[in-house]
Amino acid sequence: MTTTAIRYRVPTDFAETSFKKDCTLPLSKHVLSVVVVALFLPSVVSAVQLPTSGDRDIDRVRAEVCVTPTTAENYQRRALLLFTWLGSLQQQSADTHPFFDVDKKYYELERKTIHGRGAAKQEAVQSICKTVDEGFEVLESIFRKLREKGPIYEPFIGSLAGAPKDGDMEADWPMFQGNKHNNGYTEAPGPKTGELAWKVPVGLGWYARPVIEGDRVYVASPGMHTTSFCLDLATGEEIWKSTQDHPLLGIYKYPAMMSTPVILKDRMVLREVNSHGGNEGQAKNLVYIDKQTGKTLSRKYAGHIDYRTQVAPVQSNGKFMVYPFGVHDIYGSPAICQNLNRLICADVDNERRLWDFNAGDIDALAEPVMTESRVMQGTMEGYLYSFNLEGPHDARIAWKFRADGAVNTAVALAGETVYFGSNGGVLYALNEADGSLSWQTSLDAVEKRARKQFTVPLVIDGKLYVGSANKCFYCLDANSGKVLWETELTDWIRSKPVMTSEGLVVASVDGTVTCLSTSGAVQWQKKISTHPIYADLASAGDSVLVNDSDLWLRCINAQGDLLWKKSLLKAYENERCERIFTDVLSGGTYYQSKPTAANGKVYFGNPAGFLFSIDAETGKEVWKFEMGGAISVAPAIAEGKVFAGQQGGERFFYCVDAETGELVWKQTVPGGWVWGSAAVDDGLVYIPTVDGHAVCLDAETGHMIWMYPTAKSVPAEPAIDGDLVYFGSWSHSLYAFNKKTGEIVWKENGIGLDSGTLIANDGKIYLPHHANVFMYFDAKNGEILSRGNMNPEEKGQFTNFNATPAFHNDRAYYTARVGTGLHGVPTASRVYCVDSATAKIHWTFPDGGGLSAPAIASDRVYIGSGNTPLFYCLDAASGKPLWIYKLGQRVEEATLCIYRDKVYVLAGDGYVHAIK
Repeated sequence: MTTTAIRYRVPTDFAETSFKKDCTLPLSKHVLSVVVVALFLPSVVSAVQLPTSGDRDIDRVRAEVCVTPTTAENYQRRALLLFTWLGSLQQQSADTHPFFDVDKKYYELERKTIHGRGAAKQEAVQSICKTVDEGFEVLESIFRKLREKGPIYEPFIGSLAGAPKDGDMEADWPMFQGNKHNNGYTEAPGPKTGELAWKVPVGLGWYARPVIEGDRVYVASPGMHTTSFCLDLATGEEIWKSTQDHPLLGIYKYPAMMSTPVILKDRMVLREVNSHGGNEGQAKNLVYIDKQTGKTLSRKYAGHIDYRTQVAPVQSNGKFMVYPFGVHDIYGSPAICQNLNRLICADVDNERRLWDFNAGDIDALAEPVMTESRVMQGTMEGYLYSFNLEGPHDARIAWKFRADGAVNTAVALAGETVYFGSNGGVLYALNEADGSLSWQTSLDAVEKRARKQFTVPLVIDGKLYVGSANKCFYCLDANSGKVLWETELTDWIRSKPVMTSEGLVVASVDGTVTCLSTSGAVQWQKKISTHPIYADLASAGDSVLVNDSDLWLRCINAQGDLLWKKSLLKAYENERCERIFTDVLSGGTYYQSKPTAANGKVYFGNPAGFLFSIDAETGKEVWKFEMGGAISVAPAIAEGKVFAGQQGGERFFYCVDAETGELVWKQTVPGGWVWGSAAVDDGLVYIPTVDGHAVCLDAETGHMIWMYPTAKSVPAEPAIDGDLVYFGSWSHSLYAFNKKTGEIVWKENGIGLDSGTLIANDGKIYLPHHANVFMYFDAKNGEILSRGNMNPEEKGQFTNFNATPAFHNDRAYYTARVGTGLHGVPTASRVYCVDSATAKIHWTFPDGGGLSAPAIASDRVYIGSGNTPLFYCLDAASGKPLWIYKLGQRVEEATLCIYRDKVYVLAGDGYVHAIK
């Protein structure tokens, strides 16, 4: 027997412990576990001891790298785990700046491995293999430093002695970066010591249901590495997990699984989502997985779905596969932002498309429902279609029925009857054979702010049970439609209920689960989740499975007792009971909405499509309004109205009443999708659209005033100065429009905007520039006045300025991404304070921002980090930290809101934090 030498030093001066399947793995510098991995190679057996990362897959590869160099066959798998480990270390506030050189080298070589040919490609592959090994060596060093010396910064509470005492407590923060100039400054005092006032959970739009078959549970995972789990129903123990690897790395490149598993005889099918590449990218398939082993068998084209759509519908009856389809290509020229508007039927292997029918706009939650010969599909226009799966095209429609309102959830089949509800507040029963109406029942209490009025009904023993957005749960006679009883619960009801021996189990959006008797009496009621519950419940006997929007799958019994829980994104809990993720949420960045505030309320959106109004002092919900896709924007507030749009689900931009959340108007905008926030000025609303239009609407009526098509998406917010409004586009063009007529006053090419946007300040237009810190123009004529700081010795060789800066008192505060990392998660970040005229650098700070903007109040700069969970209050003059607050996760692209004596931030942990 021979032992291969370890190629770099690993710590071995820790006590050996076993690595149990269900153990908690603390990672402080005081309590350490060591994983021992035996590697069986030809003629080689080696045991490598390493302090555990908390993840068996990462630890296994760490040990493999110590023994065997990375090869062309395994570098993609190893690279994925390398970068997911980087993400885990970032969540623990490790200083990951030393990873920059590896990061830069990896992505330079990645392009060559994909686009290279012949010997050049072979050489690039050999080099990238060495780079992966080097990366593990660097991360081992970072990990060791984290254990021995702690994080890059420790949180601390600020002193009251120097805290802000003066300021305008009536100053609003009504738009992105505080005002129409986007300068990120307010006269409000802002927070004092950096302590938590309150936090509100918002969560993901997680609608994927678990599926039970026998004693197994199948459930999707949206991780970069893990795509699904097969679990033991009784214990929650992992039987297997499915994984993925792809040529292009990054959260905007890798697919996320956001579908309910389709269970076939020997396979499971999932559907991918993402934002990058459209139908030419990596995320456009149905993924077929072996049910016994978790091995991925094949990936078959089904069309790209943007991850902000929230769910990727697909269904099968074992013979046919059906799925809604629409062209989602936000990177195209021009971008295409269609709703799901076609229903496609293919053979069960998805190898041969049988038919393609334009059904009209389909909400992703109105999933198709199949029988042996038919498929039923609801639409936003209020039609329910029954399609023949086989037969000639001119006989495709078996029948159609027009409901009183949109049909935005799936139907239920029982016996020979189809049951469903519409957004008009009407429940229907139709004959399955011909679509004739059996009965309809109208309910008076309709929640008009909801997009989905009813849950999918449950039909048992002649009774129909259904929840509603009006907080009531109903029981109807399934044969007549007569309402037998109703019970009011704690919040909107979105999940399909289940029946147990104790009664009906119903989940409310606020995370409360209630058990009702068959006569409507409350048997028990428990708050089982901090976060909203949207997904339908699943059950087998008295075991009930609940998926929440914080990516926890819980199994409870008929009495509501927790039997087990499983994180759907791989994670462990450390000794402080913090959930540390060892996989990365894929598809893109989800928590992007930017809070705004006025008149005592804070407004923000979430990935589930809800626009919230929250009491600024208490954090109590005032109202919520639902849209068709994720909300990435800052709600704009003006004259008692709130203006916001969504991305992924529909074509409308919305105006709602600021006090009540009731709809004032909605307007179709080109492409329908927005991710840049609107600006409001002089009764006009300026909107950047994903499909590349600059749009101006009348704030009072929503009528279109003017619009202008650019060549590519307009991702960034407009700025307003005097009579001009400024838009930047992915087409690398900067436009100055007359704000009332839409006439182009000047245009400058070669200027690209993305996560960051332009600032109108003192008669100049400032831009975050990817390499030069910033550049600025004369706001009236577009003349370039300065190209900013181009000195690499001052700004650093590895900076990328792609976030909105903040301006005050002749100083500009910029943030830079350090390295690519996972694209939406930079390797590290840095804050720069520069002279707004000369770009001379006054000071830098080694963490903060990356893709998220700073904000200023009371001579203090506030900024969250794009790569650690730390939130900073810095002295504006010196950059010295005055206090540091720890979030649960990094800040993605959600900029801040300073209002009165607090700062508000939406973090990647799924909470809005109010810091005082």
